[in-house]
Amino acid sequence: GWGVIARRAQDMGAAILAPILAAFGAAWLALRRYLRRRPRPCPECGTVMEKAPEATEDDHLNGGQKLEEFLRSVDYDVWHCPDCAHITVHGYKRWGGRHSVCTNCGFRTFESTSTVLAAATTSRAGRKRLDYNCRHCGHRDHEIRTIPKISESKSSSGGGSSRSSFGGGRSSGGGASGRW
Repeated sequence: GWGVIARRAQDMGAAILAPILAAFGAAWLALRRYLRRRPRPCPECGTVMEKAPEATEDDHLNGGQKLEEFLRSVDYDVWHCPDCAHITVHGYKRWGGRHSVCTNCGFRTFESTSTVLAAATTSRAGRKRLDYNCRHCGHRDHEIRTIPKISESKSSSGGGSSRSSFGGGRSSGGGASGRW
């Protein structure tokens, strides 16, 4: 009866929705690629800048930026003006990276390790310690997080944190000093 009709309607909705979502995803990736590679005017003289070859980019990056590229947390593009030799550096966060922004130096070189202090059970929550170490400036930090108790249905949910000041970093519109 109505259950069969409802299931068929859901299946048809998924069949229609999947290609639409795929098209939006492809369009988003194409837009990101265009915005990254588009010609850009020199902020000093207005001439169209040229993207430097990957092999020569490191000559224009500082130590923290080079480490971010090595750790694959940020990818930098260097643009130079053929007329006035102005250099602009743009950074792009890589997706899926395991490094976060260091609260001390601002580079995406913060690594974390986790140690379970008390395992969660079905009757009580557990605790874990997260230790952070910056590969650039050596800054260290830690926080204790709650591990939610295990529910009878074996599903999991997010945990809480005993430290509220962690996170952040800086945001900018790009340029030679921009990091996030």
